[in-house]
Amino acid sequence: MVQRQSCRGFTLVELLVVIAIIGVLIALLLPAVQQAREAARRMECTNNLKQLGLSLHNRHDTYGKLPPLGNQAIDGDWGGNRVYAWTIYILPYIEQTALYDNIQVRAKSSSLPSPWATTATDTWIQQNWEVDIAGFTCPSDAPPTNRNESPCILNYKGCVGDDYHQNQFRPNQGRDNRGIFQIDRKINFAGITDGLSNTVMVGEIAGSGGPTDLRGGVALNMQSWNPQACSARYDVTTKRLTGDVRADYRPHTGRAWDGRPYFVGFATMVGPNGPSCHWGGVDGNEHMGTLSSWHPGGGNVCMADGSVQFISQNINTGNQAADSQATPSGQSDYGVWGALGSRNGGEAASLP
Repeated sequence: MVQRQSCRGFTLVELLVVIAIIGVLIALLLPAVQQAREAARRMECTNNLKQLGLSLHNRHDTYGKLPPLGNQAIDGDWGGNRVYAWTIYILPYIEQTALYDNIQVRAKSSSLPSPWATTATDTWIQQNWEVDIAGFTCPSDAPPTNRNESPCILNYKGCVGDDYHQNQFRPNQGRDNRGIFQIDRKINFAGITDGLSNTVMVGEIAGSGGPTDLRGGVALNMQSWNPQACSARYDVTTKRLTGDVRADYRPHTGRAWDGRPYFVGFATMVGPNGPSCHWGGVDGNEHMGTLSSWHPGGGNVCMADGSVQFISQNINTGNQAADSQATPSGQSDYGVWGALGSRNGGEAASLP
C-alpha cells in the first residue's frame, strides 16, 4: 500500500510574521531609495547649473559681455513694450539654436508674444513659447499647478545682488545694482572685481508650492527695505506666508522669457530656503527673491567662474535688520551670503 505524504501549508501566524518582516524591510529600505533618488535629482540639478554657467561663459567669449537680466532688444535692432529675459540669449549655447532662430525671426518680422502668452490657437506660441526646456528645470521641483500664464518653467535665476531698493531699475534710471544681472545692463567679467570664484551668478529656485507656501509663494506689498521684515511674513507656527501673496496664476518660476527680477532674478539677502517678498501687489516692482530648493539643507548656485557650489541654509546672513540702500556701496550688510551676491563690494568673503 502506497502512503501519501501530506503537504502542510502555512499557518495564519506564519503568514502574518512573513508579512510583518516584509513590511519592516520596506520601511528600512524606503528612506534609502528616496535618498538615492534625491541624490540623482540633485546631481541632475547640478549638471543643469554647470551647463548654464558654461553657456554664459560661451556667450561672454562670443560677445565680450554677459547678457542683461532682461532687455527690449535681443541681439538685434528691434524693440517692444515687454522686457525679455537673459534665458533667450543663451539658447544657442544649450543646444536650442533652432528655438533661438525661430524667436529671432518672429521678433524681427512682427513682434514677440508677451512673456506670459499661452494660447490654444496660435501654433507659433504652442511650438516656440509654451515649451519646457529640460536644462531650465530642476527635477526635484514640480511645475506650477496653474499654467495659464506660465509658458516656460525656470528654476534657475540670475543673481541681482544683495539689494532690494533698486533691482527692478535700469542704468539709465541712475541705478547700478551690485549683482551680475540687471535689466538693460551687460557687464563683462572684468566688472566682477570681487573675483569670479567669490560671486554668485545663477541660483536655483523652487516654485511648486502654493501661493502661501514657503517654497513657491511670494509675500506681496512688503514695503520695508530689510530682509528681516520679509522673514517676518512667514508664520513658523502655521508654516504659511501671511498677508497679501502672489496669485495662483502668477508663479514666479513660470515665465522663463520674462526679464523682470520677479521671474528671472533672485537676491542674496534672506538666507536660502527663506521666504521671497515683493514690494508691490504686482510683479514689476522690487523683488527680494530667495535661493530655495527641495534638496535637504540649502540650494545650489553657479559661481561666475562656472563652478557649482551648495549653499547651506545656515550660511551667515549678517545684519538682517539693515535696510537696503538706494545707492549701495562697500561691504554687504548681509554677511557672507550678501558678499557672495555682490560683484564689487570689496569684501574678502568667500564660500564657507
